[in-house]
Amino acid sequence: MTNSGCPLCGGHGYLVEEVEGRLVAKPCQCRVTERAGERMAASGIPERYRFKYVFERYRPEPGTGQDEALTIARGYAENFPAVPEEKNGLLFIGPCGVGKTHLAVAILMEVVMRKGLPALFVDLNDLYREIRNTYNNREAETTEYDIMSPLVEAPLLLIDELGCLNSPWAQDTLHYLISQRYNRLKPTLCTSNFPDNPGSGIPTLEERIGTPTRSRLYEMCRVVAMDGKDRRRG
Repeated sequence: MTNSGCPLCGGHGYLVEEVEGRLVAKPCQCRVTERAGERMAASGIPERYRFKYVFERYRPEPGTGQDEALTIARGYAENFPAVPEEKNGLLFIGPCGVGKTHLAVAILMEVVMRKGLPALFVDLNDLYREIRNTYNNREAETTEYDIMSPLVEAPLLLIDELGCLNSPWAQDTLHYLISQRYNRLKPTLCTSNFPDNPGSGIPTLEERIGTPTRSRLYEMCRVVAMDGKDRRRG
């Protein structure tokens, strides 16, 4: 639907201009804005993150790897969809609150809003709950396949909170999603609070998501290691 109250086009959605002696129709700004809003809503980016988690609002903490992470994320967004066939994604790893999700969402914002390309955001906690609801509600029209299919096919997918749930079922569910995108060479962004290297006193990412899934991610994603203070604590 176009904006019926638009003072420029009067709700038609197009403006007619004379170019080199002939009349040419072009989309009105209200239509462009409307389409941008539709793309944003379709992306699944949470409202809390929209227009807040952008590159311009990220402030790297010196000596933490955040400067390099910002550079890598910016470069990825600028080049997309021209990404390598192998390691065509990014895996942001670091403790809570260092800006992993901020940078990953900033990439999606650039791709969706400035380039007009489709991309999806999914929080694993929410995904697991949504799938479980289909098991608990026998009358539900939505199936697990209905939920997973758009995530498998998305031209660019951000999976937030890898390793948030550690169970055989969670590992199998995640493995299916990662394997399907791996086989299709689909660019994938991921974030995780769990480290790759042992000795930190917390489980490794491989322990949380399973060896087969971590193995595929080695081939799919460049690791972007980050450190620093928890920004949410002020």
